[in-house]
Amino acid sequence: MKEVYRVEGIVNRGFVGQITYMVNLEEPFSKLDIHFVFDASKRKFSPDEATPELIADTVAVCKKNYDLDIDENRARGIILGDMKTEIHTLATLNDEFLGCIHRQMTDRHMFFDGVNGTATEGCIPRERFEGVLKVTVLAFNVIKDGTRYELTVSGE
Repeated sequence: MKEVYRVEGIVNRGFVGQITYMVNLEEPFSKLDIHFVFDASKRKFSPDEATPELIADTVAVCKKNYDLDIDENRARGIILGDMKTEIHTLATLNDEFLGCIHRQMTDRHMFFDGVNGTATEGCIPRERFEGVLKVTVLAFNVIKDGTRYELTVSGE
């Protein structure tokens, strides 16, 4: 497949939002691969990262935002078991929905094969890809600073 577009970025702790990339497909394609990957080491906290400061912050956030009193052991459990970076991808072509991937993966493809009429689960098959492709990176939660990501679009 021919690489059509590639971009890299960094998001930091606490970022919640959307980043949309617009790609003009200068030629028609019958196959399209939208590949998104982010740094797997930034997805969850390791035991040594559950510092007293992070535990105290978690206790304070639970109280302030949810009126929930938790002890340090429960905060540590939340940090190591429940907290994770969640970044998903959504694609449209000429403002028509192509697909959205909400899986808990740090490396994912949205693959469309117009020749065989197939597409990755969560995506809509189509025969041709031409025009303006928009890929939106949906960050629901970023838990670590310096979380690097890369988006690549390839076609055939």
